[in-house]
Amino acid sequence: MNKQSAPGFTLLELMIVIVLVAILSSVALANYGEHVRRSERVAARAVLLEAANWMERRFSMQHSYLGKDGQIPVLPAGLNQSPKNGAAKYEISLVSGQTQATAYALMAAPLRADKCGVLTLDHTGARGLLDNTAELEECWGR
Repeated sequence: MNKQSAPGFTLLELMIVIVLVAILSSVALANYGEHVRRSERVAARAVLLEAANWMERRFSMQHSYLGKDGQIPVLPAGLNQSPKNGAAKYEISLVSGQTQATAYALMAAPLRADKCGVLTLDHTGARGLLDNTAELEECWGR
């Protein structure tokens, strides 16, 4: 009796293709997620720098970073989150300057876990990180 082989793929060939697709998909998904987090960090850095400019304009006009009542000023809408419109990915806050009219620090806290943690920027332009596992240059750029 002569058996003819049916055209098609064997189960082994099909399983090899499925495994390869799964490996490539997992690598691509991880890289895509990191790319999204990196772009969110770039947007947060831009808002931090814009908030720092806002604070410097206040100091130029009032000779103090504090409000006229001696309290920490409230960041205006658009400077208190990143991105400025839509769902927030980072919360921007002014964290110091309570008793010093000549100093301040800004923080951008991510709303989901990020290896760079909280981005900080102070009145001297010093950039920093809190709760991070990555290096400063990787998070802030060179």
